[in-house]
Amino acid sequence: MNRIISFLRDYALARFLIPGGIILIVFGIIVSGISNTRKNYPQTDAVVTKAELYEEAHTEGDNHVDATYTIYVRYTVDGKEYEQELGVLPEMKPGTTVKIDYDPKDPTNISQPVGKILPIAMMAAGAAMLIGGIVSIIHTANKNKTLKKQEEEWQNG
Repeated sequence: MNRIISFLRDYALARFLIPGGIILIVFGIIVSGISNTRKNYPQTDAVVTKAELYEEAHTEGDNHVDATYTIYVRYTVDGKEYEQELGVLPEMKPGTTVKIDYDPKDPTNISQPVGKILPIAMMAAGAAMLIGGIVSIIHTANKNKTLKKQEEEWQNG
């Protein structure tokens, strides 16, 4: 039992960094896949028609969370007008123009264009966390080995 507690204590930083890094890398890959799927979708301008309160602004501990709204937009594709929910976003005033992309096979499938920077940044941050976790394991293992060696020297005189 003592070894388990020592392991959990000694490798606490690695236990956080490695899973966090893996999660960020996976999400970066997912977001990259989504943006690659939609990268050839046509873009058009849409006008915000309605913003319904989704979640009120509130404070959680030291963090202030801004209000979010369900945003609806109107846009035209091939002469046909559509009105769709864009998603839950920060407040946008009705009449505001936003860029959207849409699936040419289903113009009701819309989203805001996703750039390449977000997935790359997520994967880079994940890789940095993963490397940091591995370095932490190596550093802690070396430290423990040195302490064990020092303890043996003291015991042997």
